[in-house]
Amino acid sequence: MRVFILLLMLDLLGVSSVMMNKNLRKKIQGNWRTVYLASSTVEKISVDSPLRTYFRRIECGKRCRQIHFYFYIKKGARCQQYEVIGKKRQEFYQAQYEGKITVMIKMVNDKILLFHYFNKDVRGKVTRVAGVLARARKLTKDEMTQYMDLVEEIGIEDENVQRVLDTDTCPNTIRTSGEDYESPQRLITLYASQRPTTDPSETMESTGAQGNPSS
Repeated sequence: MRVFILLLMLDLLGVSSVMMNKNLRKKIQGNWRTVYLASSTVEKISVDSPLRTYFRRIECGKRCRQIHFYFYIKKGARCQQYEVIGKKRQEFYQAQYEGKITVMIKMVNDKILLFHYFNKDVRGKVTRVAGVLARARKLTKDEMTQYMDLVEEIGIEDENVQRVLDTDTCPNTIRTSGEDYESPQRLITLYASQRPTTDPSETMESTGAQGNPSS
């Protein structure tokens, strides 16, 4: 209920999303990298923390009623891959990861994707997170301005913004040797059997909407 009220407040403040865009699937699906994250609880996005997500790919179902987020979480030198499935509810997605999350996509184009979400953990604490994903490693001045505007809109302090890309040492799990995209399930299988010896990774996937370890 508290998360719904927060979403309603954002709507009244003009923090809208692109969820009703008919071309959303074409824009959103593909390879992405996390460049910056900001959080109302900065400890939740610090190094080795569960909300410091290193994105790799987003898949979108028909009309984007269901969305698949593929990302890594680091624990020291180890990278664990997650698949989290969000189900569309009006202008946001709901999923299970570190409790309950409610995600809104603020803006997406050919170069960047702006998003924010509320995470309600098992103790009932609600954390706000705003992030920017990109196709490249750097943002332009205008793109950075758009992101910082979003951070301000949802009430996160500027000092809580972190450049996540600088600590992203996890494997690239998107392209095949022929530069073709693999299916999500294939990617998980492929990198479970080809773990790098210097930076071992454990593969984790979702059964439903919950990110769980795969066998």
